[in-house]
Amino acid sequence: MKYIDKYKSMGILSEDAAFEHLTSTFKATIKTYDFFVAWGKVIGNVDKIKISLNILNSLIGEDDIENKFYNLVREYPEVVSVIPILIAERRKSIKIAEIDRDIEYDFSKRKSYTETEIKQITYFVTQCGLFKLLSDRSIKNLVDYVIGVEVGLDTNARKNRSGDAMEGLIEVYIKAICDKYGYKYLVQATANKIKEVFNKDVVTDKSERRFDFVINVGKMLYLIEVNYYSGGGSKLKSVAGEFSSLYTLAKSDTTHFIWITDGEGWLTAKRPLREAFDHIDYVMNIDMLKQSLLEEILVKEL
Repeated sequence: MKYIDKYKSMGILSEDAAFEHLTSTFKATIKTYDFFVAWGKVIGNVDKIKISLNILNSLIGEDDIENKFYNLVREYPEVVSVIPILIAERRKSIKIAEIDRDIEYDFSKRKSYTETEIKQITYFVTQCGLFKLLSDRSIKNLVDYVIGVEVGLDTNARKNRSGDAMEGLIEVYIKAICDKYGYKYLVQATANKIKEVFNKDVVTDKSERRFDFVINVGKMLYLIEVNYYSGGGSKLKSVAGEFSSLYTLAKSDTTHFIWITDGEGWLTAKRPLREAFDHIDYVMNIDMLKQSLLEEILVKEL
């Protein structure tokens, strides 16, 4: 940890006090109302296949549903491509393990299918239980049903939305500082991009490393990584170690590394966080950012 003058006005007079402030001001959440479901994405995905879903709606409550589906595919082959989403699968190629072999089914959109392919597709839909749901009227409308499927699949993206939300929040502060002092910054920048834009070399731990933010203040380049952890786990120890190593690699006479992290997950991993805090010059959270600590660090180079 490197002492920052702003600490004094915050009543922080030691490394222990600085670390205590960091861990006592972690935010319990950065969720906004649009965190839970990306409705635009969900409805957009359903709209793309709504016609095919409505065609398949004609099978609901029907007897002899397998033969009717068979004839439907012959007349409207485009319905085949929506079958995976009916079982909450986005891939168009699905492998199934049978006793003596693996079978691969291809649901890519095509203009027509052979009789053999239609039989295979019909068999797949039968075995997956979809025909029973349709014939029993357990599903009333496939468009509404797929909206529910899409909502369920979208929850898998919540982890990414937490990261995006954190980066978006931090960028508000970075942009304000850069606009105020005339600094330039990049988002998700590789070493090659940094060289191309700022003509400065950066040492990284892996070739594909993308720094969340890179701020050029003149003679010094600041590399910033941002993350948020609402829950604990063994991963946090490796995260702390990763950024400690990255700091050691990146720091030079012309580059510096700042780690902005938050989330109550860190309360389960205080020891590795403290080790990283002691090793890295600048580790801060959202509250410390609001206290203008980042601005003070960057302005030192004016």
